Amino acid sequence: MQIEWLQGTLPVSEDAGLDSTDPRLDEITTLSQAGNHAKAAKLSAAILDDGIIDIRLIGFVLYGHWLEQGLASLLALSLCVNNVILDNWLALGSSNNLNRNVEKSLDWLYRQVLKKLQYEESKNSPLWQAWQADANAVDVAAILETGERLRFGLNQRLEDKARPLIDQWSKIEQWLSNFQRLSYRPPEIAANIVETEVEEVVAEKVPTPTTNIAATGLQTEMSYHMALLLKKLAAFERVVQDNRFVEAALLAGDINESINNFDPKLYFPKLFESFVRLQALNFEALSTSAQQSEEQQWQAMQEWLKVDIDSFINKS
Repeated sequence: MQIEWLQGTLPVSEDAGLDSTDPRLDEITTLSQAGNHAKAAKLSAAILDDGIIDIRLIGFVLYGHWLEQGLASLLALSLCVNNVILDNWLALGSSNNLNRNVEKSLDWLYRQVLKKLQYEESKNSPLWQAWQADANAVDVAAILETGERLRFGLNQRLEDKARPLIDQWSKIEQWLSNFQRLSYRPPEIAANIVETEVEEVVAEKVPTPTTNIAATGLQTEMSYHMALLLKKLAAFERVVQDNRFVEAALLAGDINESINNFDPKLYFPKLFESFVRLQALNFEALSTSAQQSEEQQWQAMQEWLKVDIDSFINKS
């Protein structure tokens, strides 16, 4: 299934989008709900080929393509979404339900992708093992890079409704970061180049990590997001010193956006590696325990945890 055309210019038409009562949309949705994503994607692609551009159809096509092509094609999926949202918004039409359709379609797409990723990993399935064996074909850094543009596009188009979608994508980014560490290590030379560049730009402006932080591996395994943030901070100081305040204002806005939406798991992934993995693998047991706990006992345990974590752990 070809999706390259979704990275180009899409036709703008007054008849964009399917009516919610269109039987074709109902058929495709039913197929998808039944797990027949390949056929749902094929029927969606046929309608799109006729020039009827609909974000719901695009979501079905992208998911079907990703299932067919494998983990590495997540880069193409993300590039297509960015192109549609940022550069081809008018092609999606002017329906009163457009924003709602975009929200629902992308939420469904990202949830389905994340669910598939987590399921295959938790089962240590043949597909998961194949992903690990072919890990070098997955350009994780490039996929993470598309996330910066995605956040900008969603905030621009959906404003306050963008946050849930950004959160869903962030969960996929976290999974990818974990996958990268579990499956392969970037070449030592490449890692040294990144650290050297950051050190040269930032010089003495970045505090030296403490012993405890170094013990977690954060000093030697800088995440993509952390390296990027350090570069932006250093760049901001440089352009201010050069009196280039237009560039400084743009950088300040971008840095503040990162701070406002700060997710420590993305910046310090090594620190949260065991927690995220164990939580995912024991999700059902944890959920059951939380639901079965009596409210008063639960609150009492929470207070104990807050005041004395050592005795809480040792129950002494």
